[in-house]
Order: sequence, then C-alpha cells, then structure tokens
Amino acid sequence: MKKLLFLLLFPFLCFSQTQLQDEDISAAAGNEYETLLTNIGIDREGGFAINHFLHKMGFTPDEKFTQHGEYFKQKYVQQIVSGNAKPAVIWIRYLNKKVKGYDFPVTQKVDISGDTENIIKFYINFWSRAINFKDTKAGETVTTHFLSDVAALSVGTNGQSKIVVTTAKDYYK
Repeated sequence: MKKLLFLLLFPFLCFSQTQLQDEDISAAAGNEYETLLTNIGIDREGGFAINHFLHKMGFTPDEKFTQHGEYFKQKYVQQIVSGNAKPAVIWIRYLNKKVKGYDFPVTQKVDISGDTENIIKFYINFWSRAINFKDTKAGETVTTHFLSDVAALSVGTNGQSKIVVTTAKDYYK
C-alpha cells in the first residue's frame, strides 16, 4: 500500500511544494519520528521531529542558534556523558526559502552533522527503511528515501559524518 501511495504521489511531489497533509505523511511513516523534512513550510512537523528524536537520543538544543540569510543553524549537546568524556555535539542546518503562496519559508535542505557514531545512530533510527551498511566504507555515501526526500549519509574518515536531506528532484540533478 505504501508503494502504491508513493507511485501515485511521486509526480506531484517532484514538481511542486508538497500539498500533503500531516495525516498523509504520517501514514507513509514507519515510526513516530519519520516525516518529510524538505519541501514543507517551517511551520510543519519536520524540524520538530528532528528535535524530538534528538531529545530521545539524549541531546538538547543549545540556547543559541545562528541565522545567516536563508540558513538557520542549531547546536544540540549530549546531556548524559560518562567519565571524563566530552559531550557529543550534533549540528542541524536548515536552508529555508520564501516561496510564493506560502506564509512561512519552505525548507529546501537539511544538513545534520556530528561524530560518526551518533550520526549513524540518527540515520538508522530516524528513517525506517532497511539500510545495508555491510559493504560501506569510510568516505562512501549511503542513501534512503522517504516520499520526496532523499537522505544521504556520508561517512567521514575523520570521525565526523554528515546527513544531507534534499528533495529527490535536487538530489538527482
């Protein structure tokens, strides 16, 4: 049923801002956090889902955030740390653009970066699609799809990794 829904909605999703209702997005999701992150107004669920999921992982947002033009950046800090370990940090950066016909800016791209262990943990638990890391080596990219989003995980060689979420239309240009 999910594949049928995707096939019916794919042309619509690729050529316009999403008109999907939150109920439609939730019906396609495989867990309570999975949602569209791009092509949605900033007043929709995407950023809240990331915030709630990071909270579940033990991260809370830093009080400060930065905004430079169309970019909004938020720092999340790990709250539970054992021994003398430094708290891990995850950065979320949103590219938001004002789109005619929408009251709020629309998210075009989301970058999630931090230490490899936490970024991989985020990636495999936020999206419910089966992901095979068996043959993945440092420096390679793994992708997963949710409706019109493509989430690309780049595993770094320096202990840092990054997830870039864009629309399928932008990813396959």
